[in-house]
Amino acid sequence: MSKKNLLSGRDKELQELAEQYEAAKAENKPIYLDADDLADLADWYAMHRKNSQATEVVEYGLSLHPGSTPLLVEQAYLFMDARERDKAKQVIEEITEDYSSEVKVLKANILLGEGKIDEAEQLLDSIEDKEDLANIVDVSYMYIDMGYPDKAVPWLTRGLEKYAEEEEYLAVTADCFLAQGLKDKAEMFYNKLIDKNPYSAPYWFGLARCYFEQQLFDKAIEACDYAIVSDEEFADAYMMKGHAFYQLGNEESALENYTLAEKYKAVSPNFLHMFIGFNEISKGHWEEGYRHLELVIHSKDTDSTMLPSLYAHVAICLYNLGEKRQADLFFKKAHEIGPKDAEPYLIEGGMYMEKGDFDKAVKKWALALECAPCADTWNEIGMSSMETGHIQYAQTAFEQVKKLEPDFENINEKLTALYLLLDDMENFLKYNQLCAHPFQAKDLENMLDLLDCKNRDEMIKRVKEIFGGSGLF
Repeated sequence: MSKKNLLSGRDKELQELAEQYEAAKAENKPIYLDADDLADLADWYAMHRKNSQATEVVEYGLSLHPGSTPLLVEQAYLFMDARERDKAKQVIEEITEDYSSEVKVLKANILLGEGKIDEAEQLLDSIEDKEDLANIVDVSYMYIDMGYPDKAVPWLTRGLEKYAEEEEYLAVTADCFLAQGLKDKAEMFYNKLIDKNPYSAPYWFGLARCYFEQQLFDKAIEACDYAIVSDEEFADAYMMKGHAFYQLGNEESALENYTLAEKYKAVSPNFLHMFIGFNEISKGHWEEGYRHLELVIHSKDTDSTMLPSLYAHVAICLYNLGEKRQADLFFKKAHEIGPKDAEPYLIEGGMYMEKGDFDKAVKKWALALECAPCADTWNEIGMSSMETGHIQYAQTAFEQVKKLEPDFENINEKLTALYLLLDDMENFLKYNQLCAHPFQAKDLENMLDLLDCKNRDEMIKRVKEIFGGSGLF
């Protein structure tokens, strides 16, 4: 399945077709549809994360139209979505119409997934009508979906003069700009699409993505609301609303939207348990956190790469519940599963730092640095030190971040706020002038928020007392 934006008219037609198909199925009556409509219906189900229904429609369609190219193509995409590329290849071998452009795009998709870029481009170059809108859209979305949006640009350029005002062309262009990180251009195109079709959930969602990536979270939520009004089962909109609310610190609304995203198959139940578990841990609710994360650990669907972090977080719960021996076993398990994973050592070090066992904390952080001797690791150590109120440790860590990666995100701002807390005017001024937007007195609370500073109100009072005569406050 290609992640296309469905045009409003066709989307409505397919929704009506789905209702007809499901009604006939409920009454156990046969329903005849041509192969193209069945392929489009399967794609519609897949777009709405109803993969079992999509597979069922394809199989039903092939029983009516054996060997149908559109249905076999759709079946191959469904296997690819399920990460069963070998089965997709087997389906492709059944397709006899090698000359078909949609088959060539499908084969090119397989080649790109195998890293055979030159072969994929040669195959696409053999498409006869390269200026046909359908071919432009199919090839462009293939490149976007596979992570090569820059390669879509030459194909889009072919249609610029002829299709500049066509909705389908505008949609793929907007998605291409967004995939390239050109948020302003993408936003302009999504707004143009919304003017043409104000009831398109994908267009509102595209606009929401632009806002989210610019950290305009309130606007992202508003755009998602419009997407949901257009399609109340648009799962991705609930997911993004959840992310936006979480960024705004509204964990209750985040959970509400994540729950709806799970209902409509955008996320797994494991994601919900992890979110709730980590959230409970951040509040010091150890039993609740342990209960939710244990469910994830014992689930058959858990991503193995997440297990070291999950075991480490469960260990923190057990440690705080007084089960220190059991906690040690879980930390040991985390290190055994991910011997090169720095995160469990960072988590364990932070726990010891909070308990005042500095020697153990430093030893664990040293092991984390052996696993990942980079700016990200030092930044995590710095943030953990600030959260536990140990400013001197944070100073050492953030200075290492600056040394290893001078342009690390917000490092100048963090050092500025840190030296303000350390009563060091010289270094405060040094790093403040390196900030994109130097701090003023009115930014004091934001500075402390940036560091997730413990005893925030006391710090604000102390800083104002120290620098009250400096002209800054």
